[in-house]
Amino acid sequence: MELFRPLPAEEFRQIEANGFASFPARSSGQQLFTALLSHEGAAEIARRMRIEKQAEHTVYVVGFLVEDAYIRQFSVQNSDQPERSALWIPAEEIDILNQHLVGKIRMLDCFEIDRSDGDIFFA
Repeated sequence: MELFRPLPAEEFRQIEANGFASFPARSSGQQLFTALLSHEGAAEIARRMRIEKQAEHTVYVVGFLVEDAYIRQFSVQNSDQPERSALWIPAEEIDILNQHLVGKIRMLDCFEIDRSDGDIFFA
């Protein structure tokens, strides 16, 4: 299954440093890893994403493939808004998710945003 995720620059840099082979562990306050079913939905969130004041203004959208047999265990969330449909993967599963990635994580979009008008926080 192909999934998409908007990323703040810091998380993108961690993925880049790892050769686009895996996602980093979630920080202590993040209980979920959210992956969207729609590239368009991920891009929309990225363009409107709220980021920390000291953070870089760049937000990325990545695409990645995950083995179907593994990813099917997670229920689709927000199914009434197709562009926002997502899978919520528990943070403690990130290492397992990484083992089921097919190929590399790909950067699809890059947006320069104004932090002052961001209105969507994305986990």
